[in-house]
This record gives sequence, structure tokens and C-alpha cells, in this order.
Amino acid sequence: MNGPPPQPPSEYFFERYPWNDRRVLFVIALLMACSDFLAGPVVFFPFLFVIPVALMAWNCGLRTALWLGAVLCVIRFCVQFAWGIPYTFHVAVINAVLRLVILFLITFLCGKLSEQTQALRARVRTLEGLLPTCAHCKDIRDENGEWQQIEEYVASRSEARFTHGICPKCVTKHFSDVMNLKPETHDADAGQ
Repeated sequence: MNGPPPQPPSEYFFERYPWNDRRVLFVIALLMACSDFLAGPVVFFPFLFVIPVALMAWNCGLRTALWLGAVLCVIRFCVQFAWGIPYTFHVAVINAVLRLVILFLITFLCGKLSEQTQALRARVRTLEGLLPTCAHCKDIRDENGEWQQIEEYVASRSEARFTHGICPKCVTKHFSDVMNLKPETHDADAGQ
């Protein structure tokens, strides 16, 4: 039970089951490919390939999504041959390549956006929640039950760095006798 703390449930529906399950996304992609075939030679649904591929890029990683996009483009190319291509082979290849490039671009953008979103969530999560703090010395108890100075705790979990000084209120409260002694010693030295 020393693993990372459980992740809070996502606020986005497409990051929860079934939309984050690789097998479900493969089945959805195959169903879309079948519907593309069943629609006949005139009606095309290649834009629907974006849905499972984008979900795959967001939830399962960029490499898996790129493979799925390539497979779907090959299936689409084969569907054209199954129904009989209404135009030349060269035009079919150009269409397939364009479809592949556009699908790869969308997949790449979704994958990178997902990585950035996860990184930002991790950064926000580092110093989020209730921190058990000592009421006297302000040390913080970490996940292992050990007490750390607040500076050490924050610096180990973020990019923050600390400098120290004393505010006027604390100077007055804690060091007023020292501050008052200095002027008195100068006055006493001047009088002698």
C-alpha cells in the first residue's frame, strides 16, 4: 500500500470507462469501419474514424492511436476496392494518403494535448489538499508520517524556492528588546 495515492475521478466523461478502455475503442473503430463498408460505395464515413482514434490518443497513448489510424485507413482503402473504385487507382492512393496524413495530424494533436493536460494536473496535484501542519513550529507531516520544515516540503514538491526575512510585526513582537538596546547603547556611549 505504499504506491501512489489514488487518482481522483476525472471530470471529463471521455477519460472514464468505457471511453478509456483500449479494447472498447478497438471495437468502436471496427464498428465504424463496418458501417463505412455497409453504407455502400457512394456514402463515406471516414470522418467517424477520428472519434476512436482521438479517444485512443487521449487515453491510451500516441503510438497505439497512430497504429489504429493506419489500420483504419487501410481498411477504408480496401472498402473502396470491395465496392469498386469509381476513379483511378492513383486517385485512390492519393485520397488514402491524404486521409492518413489528416488522421495522423489530428491524432498527434490529441496525444500532445493529453500529455500536457496530464502534466498540468500532476503539477496542480503536488500541493493540493489538506496539509497536516504543526500549530507551533509550522512543520508539515508528509505521506510517510515524518515531519518536515515547510520550506523543505514545498521545495521537494514544486519549483518554489525560499528566501528568508523578518516581517515588521515579528520584529516588534520577538526582537523589540534587541532593537531597543541598540539605540540605548549608542546613547550611553555618547554620554560617557
